[in-house]
Amino acid sequence: MIRGERERIILDLLEERGVVSLKMIETSCPDTSSVSLRRDLARLEREGRLRRSHGGAVRIEHAAVSSSDSLAEPPLSSDDFDALVLPPVKGQWAHTLRQQAMRRGISLIAESAPQIGGIYLGPPNLDGAKALGHFAGERHARETLRAEVLLVALGGGGNTRDRVEGFRAGFVEAFGGEAVFHHVDGRGLLKEVVRQAADSFMAHPGINVVFGVNDHTILGTLEVAERLGRNVSGYSVGGEGSGLFDELARGKSMKAVCAFFPDVVGRLAVDTACKAFAGDRCGGEVITPAEIITAETLPNYYDHDDGQWRLRPDVLARMCGDHLYDGPPVDGKRIGFMLHYPSHDWYRGLAAAMRKRALEVGATLIARNAEDEVAEQLRAIRRTIGAAAARDIGERETLLIDGGECSRRFAEALKFSGKSLSVYTNSLDVLDVLAGTPNITVFLTAGEYQPSTRSLVGPSVGTLLETIRVDKAILSPDGISPGFGISFDDERAALVCRRFCAAARQAVVLADHGVIGLESSVQAVRPNRLHTVYTDAGTLSAHRLELSATGLGVIVVDEDELLFSGEEPAARMSN
Repeated sequence: MIRGERERIILDLLEERGVVSLKMIETSCPDTSSVSLRRDLARLEREGRLRRSHGGAVRIEHAAVSSSDSLAEPPLSSDDFDALVLPPVKGQWAHTLRQQAMRRGISLIAESAPQIGGIYLGPPNLDGAKALGHFAGERHARETLRAEVLLVALGGGGNTRDRVEGFRAGFVEAFGGEAVFHHVDGRGLLKEVVRQAADSFMAHPGINVVFGVNDHTILGTLEVAERLGRNVSGYSVGGEGSGLFDELARGKSMKAVCAFFPDVVGRLAVDTACKAFAGDRCGGEVITPAEIITAETLPNYYDHDDGQWRLRPDVLARMCGDHLYDGPPVDGKRIGFMLHYPSHDWYRGLAAAMRKRALEVGATLIARNAEDEVAEQLRAIRRTIGAAAARDIGERETLLIDGGECSRRFAEALKFSGKSLSVYTNSLDVLDVLAGTPNITVFLTAGEYQPSTRSLVGPSVGTLLETIRVDKAILSPDGISPGFGISFDDERAALVCRRFCAAARQAVVLADHGVIGLESSVQAVRPNRLHTVYTDAGTLSAHRLELSATGLGVIVVDEDELLFSGEEPAARMSN
């Protein structure tokens, strides 16, 4: 990525958010080293275009009101918003953010892909793509009896799968002739799209139709086709930014796009939140427009002004229609928006539209990076788990503590407990935390140093453990399930866990909700070897009940949920 493009991304992020971390910039510039990005920040600071902070940068006008000691944007807590707009974030991120919203009873708006407990807001991915495929099939049926189609996806999301399946189905239905399909997955990376498209064109010289699930995939694929001198017709779902409309307006390879209009989706995200504040759940979904645009019809939707394509006001009004909020201002309400890819045209368009509409209705938009947000939440959850487990440790107990963040948080709580303890550990982080603590004697095991976890692993860890007997082993596994027990991604870590359990009278597991129910590749011990699991309220109730049924004590540590029961907020036993 050239320097000018990197600088544009950095400044766009600052314009949108006010404060950005280096990690966020690295995510937006995946092919650039952190050293180069730091040099970019230093250069932009010298030019007076931003101000560097510890771990990132801050917009100049924002810096004037920031603390000189800590310019990083504060983490978003569950009390910071009244509604949450959540894009299709995968895996543990989505689970954490959904659980946070549902536990607090705030409105969850699932943008572009359905999510449990959320109001779906977005286009009809399957039907829209099918209509585009039908359009393409009819067009090519007038020109040829055979079509060879390259379908370019970008990952395993349900919305993108629907787009691929919809286009294929629509094309086959309308074409009528012989249709051969090739499928590649760019995994969300432009360079991977380019590589796989080039391989496909070389292996299948008959490809004459290409389909991309968003702007980036089709633009990258058409660029490869042009470079190789291949005559293809391009179709895409998205219409996210000016780049695709520029290509469509050229009237060459790009033939049509099924546009999803981020301006409309962003505006209606705010209106859906406002309706939810008023008690209207919108029937559980708000379906936004999906319309096919060609070079000929493009001026009916967009004005071309100063090099940018802007949705016409009359089109915006028509598309929002009955979905607009028409109640009183919602002054003081805060709408959280978790950006999946902050530099992506779709999310930048959404954020801009949401911010403009929020001002109109009196709400405040709080946009944050999803990865940073969930990482902060998990740190807080693990800190709570570790503190609850530490409170249950008795005076003069002897402990074994393994590596992992929960174990480190447990050690931090022990440090200030004032209890007299003996601790054996294979974790250098635990050693660093407890070293020099009055009344706590710390012993380090032998073993092979594992840099990724800063711990000692392997068979030699067991030499010391064969000669001692401890009260409790404190374990932070990669997974725990009722059938498989606790498990790890690394065989050497699993061996250490088995040795720890053999030397302890009780095995205590510290596991946040992202670990419960998972089965990693290497089993350590079965559930009947364990005594207690400390977890958080984000763990599904079904998983808690299944673990309890094996005889394990399951302790839920979250204070906000437990206060409703009238019990002491330290912990609750579920068995």
